[in-house]
Amino acid sequence: MSTRPSPPAPGPRSTPRSGAEGGAPEDYLRLHAARALEAMRRRGGDLPVEVVHDSRTSLRRLRATVRTLPALVADPTAVDAALQEVALVLGAVRDVDVLSELLLPAADELTPDPAAAPLRALLEHELAARRAAALAALAPAAEAPRWQEAATLLQDWSRTPPSLPRLDVAQALGEAEALTRRRLRAAGADPAALHSARKAAKRWRYAAELLAAEPAAAHHRERAEAVQEELGLIQDLEIALGLLDELEAEGAGVGAAHAAPAAVTSAPEALRGLAVLRAALAARQRDLVNEVAARTHRPLPEPPRGRVATRGSAAPPAHGGCPAPDR
Repeated sequence: MSTRPSPPAPGPRSTPRSGAEGGAPEDYLRLHAARALEAMRRRGGDLPVEVVHDSRTSLRRLRATVRTLPALVADPTAVDAALQEVALVLGAVRDVDVLSELLLPAADELTPDPAAAPLRALLEHELAARRAAALAALAPAAEAPRWQEAATLLQDWSRTPPSLPRLDVAQALGEAEALTRRRLRAAGADPAALHSARKAAKRWRYAAELLAAEPAAAHHRERAEAVQEELGLIQDLEIALGLLDELEAEGAGVGAAHAAPAAVTSAPEALRGLAVLRAALAARQRDLVNEVAARTHRPLPEPPRGRVATRGSAAPPAHGGCPAPDR
């Protein structure tokens, strides 16, 4: 029996690079507005994993853009709230997909242990029930005023995106990186606190993608992406451990709202498999957290010197060009 099944590599949760990368920021906004709309227009079983993933990450990119460049829209708070509401509903679906990508292969690592098959059956049942519930929530959510506001905005941007206000690119990206590094230092080896650093890293990366045509952006994008992906896997493991704790706490091995067949819940091997899997994933998370903490105080390579501006020189945007804390 393997006592430390390894979660899959971070690759499946990564987003393919934007087709507008290196082009005009307006093309970037047009592309991600169209991708965000894709999942909003589809319902129920006609919502595959790839569509949910692309739409959710595009919504994140657009929210990051509005927060980094609030002058882009007349009411950035209202726009962010509308996009966030859609992102949360789609996020519930995507969270289940991420758990499936992580937990089911890890459960298979228990083979040929007798706990492997009942554990996988238990997880498959629970994850299927959760995804069905998340999909069922889409229809009523689509009737909400903020969802409609978001849909209208995205339709407009997919046709005619706004032009970016003037900003100092090097300063904006440098401040986004500085925020990420401050949060990493503050988090230490606390997985929950590292989630805040991950949010900052996402906005650092997305700002670099948005401004990919600028010379300063490539250096930032590569480093921000590496930080975000590593912190993202730590957060995925945190969510997975929470689910396993929930299942173990139920005693029967499944949430009360998602009662599984007796043949699954009555198997002692399934409960033992939950404990083994949880210990393995917790150990994996500790290793990753310790690796991040060990590197946090090492100096990173300095970004290229000099002020690089887009759309002409101007004072930094509101929030100092630095991503605001997430909600």
